Amino acid sequence: MPRTLLRPLSKALSRTATRSRATARAAVVAVVSAVAAMLALGAAVAPAQAALPTRDVWLHDTVTALAGARPYVADRVARGGTKLALNLDIDNTSLQTYYAAGQAVPATLRLARYAKSKGVSILFNTGRNVRLRAQTIAQLKQAGFPVDGLCAHYRGESLAQGKQRCRASFVHNGFTLIANIGNRRTDFEGGDYERAFRLPNYGNALG
Repeated sequence: MPRTLLRPLSKALSRTATRSRATARAAVVAVVSAVAAMLALGAAVAPAQAALPTRDVWLHDTVTALAGARPYVADRVARGGTKLALNLDIDNTSLQTYYAAGQAVPATLRLARYAKSKGVSILFNTGRNVRLRAQTIAQLKQAGFPVDGLCAHYRGESLAQGKQRCRASFVHNGFTLIANIGNRRTDFEGGDYERAFRLPNYGNALG
């Protein structure tokens, strides 16, 4: 074939190959982008599900969180005081609402019963609406908890405000809150308690 015809043909083939490589690169970029988007979406959706461990792991973690509570209560009772009391959050601190709804959190129940045997009052401080007060007391007693008082949430206040109002109310009524036990940051904002024990909630994935 004459060279005059080979040169245009060679250029045409070169342009075709260049376009093919560009098309291939674009296809690869599109696939990579799609995979990245799916991974990003998974990262946005999955953590709340992946963050929660099995019930056995959670129960182990609650025992670890309360490991020093019993000796602390014994020591605090020995030091004396007026109307010593525990201030207990309810949901996933005293009563399970995720793993086995309505059942007691075993480590908290054991602590509450022990403290009660030492003459310590058991007071509950909840973010549940005040209209559920009677129902909540019944649930606690059915689960085996001694109940010496319960303060609930009012509409219009934040969780932290409600928890602090309840603690202040307990103190106003003569109680000394030797321990405050909960599983969320809002359970501990403010004061009117001597020591805090925080159960796990895995980055607020467990309410």
